[in-house]
Formats: sequence, C-alpha cells, structure tokens
Amino acid sequence: MPAYRVMINGQNFLVEMDGRVAKYGFFTTRIVEAADPAAAEHAAVQMIRETQRLRDLVRNDPADPPVMDVTSIVELESGEAESREPGFVWYEERPKRWWQFWRR
Repeated sequence: MPAYRVMINGQNFLVEMDGRVAKYGFFTTRIVEAADPAAAEHAAVQMIRETQRLRDLVRNDPADPPVMDVTSIVELESGEAESREPGFVWYEERPKRWWQFWRR
C-alpha cells in the first residue's frame, strides 16, 4: 500500500497558550498508508481528531467548531516514510499589529 505525506492546516481552535485563551491555527504533517489520496486525507484527519493531547487543549463551543483543511497530499517513494512523531506548529489567528506590542 502506498504511503502519503499529508499537510493539514487547522483553524479556529480555541486554546490556552501563554496564560491566555485565544483562537489559534496550526500546521502539521502526517504520514499515512492508504489505497489512494482520498483515503490518505481521511486517515490523516482522523489521526488528528484522535490525538488526545489536542483534544485536551481545545475549548471550542459546539456551535463554533474548529476546522481542518488538507493543503497537500504527496505520495512518497518506497522507504521515504518518516518514523518521527509529528507535532503542531501553532499560530495566533488574530495576532497583534506591530503598533500594539504593549497589549496583552
């Protein structure tokens, strides 16, 4: 079965970081084995949904759920799959402007 590298952008995640609750997004990559790109997309998103560490962080109301978009799917050559545990690269969705540096 082929392996795929799936890049995912999560958005609208209400989480606490640095002592304050705000909306954040993230980028992450998952390596999955699947029959085709559509199955790889489904498997990668499901992996993230089942990540307990992420589930423990999220504070969204059911009326305002977070969303995940797959930004790329690349089929890997045999032996190219990585065995590292993937992480999340977080970004604040509404960052302060440069002139608001004094605000918390």
